[in-house]
Amino acid sequence: MIKKIFIVLIASAALFSCGKKTRTKKEARQIALGVDTPDYTAFNIETMHTEDAVPKNKLKAKVQMRYKNGNERYPEGIDIVTYDQESSEESSHLIADSAIYTADSTMYTVYSNVVLEDYKKGQKLETDTLHFNKETGDIFTDDNVKITTEYEIVTGKGMRANQNDPENYEILQVTGSVYVE
Repeated sequence: MIKKIFIVLIASAALFSCGKKTRTKKEARQIALGVDTPDYTAFNIETMHTEDAVPKNKLKAKVQMRYKNGNERYPEGIDIVTYDQESSEESSHLIADSAIYTADSTMYTVYSNVVLEDYKKGQKLETDTLHFNKETGDIFTDDNVKITTEYEIVTGKGMRANQNDPENYEILQVTGSVYVE
């Protein structure tokens, strides 16, 4: 009798463990980061990246977590200013409620209330998630976007652009366009 109960328990455990498990957003981020505990955490950081003593960009964050695999997490917001290489003036400004940098793909992903202002072009991009590949310069999202210029507001779903050719960007599904006077 005990053997039969034991066999039924093992068979039940095997059966239920084969079920497909869906991951929560938190679990997916933990897998992407590689570990649950950061190697170090820094508070109220401000870093300036330069090339040949010319400012390239400045990053500010309330909290930066760095992991052993090189990934980084900014759970309390990120603020990045990019500078024009010729004039050293601010050329763009990005803010978001949180961000993740994944080292193996050199991908930054910023989340929630993402606003990117391009001062040179006089444009503002608003979305919920924005990805930036550091190696290729690709900037993209599959979320809703709103691009505001002095004369027009364009809304859509999905956007593709490249940092090296900022004049050419594509909104994948334009849902509205309003001209402002």
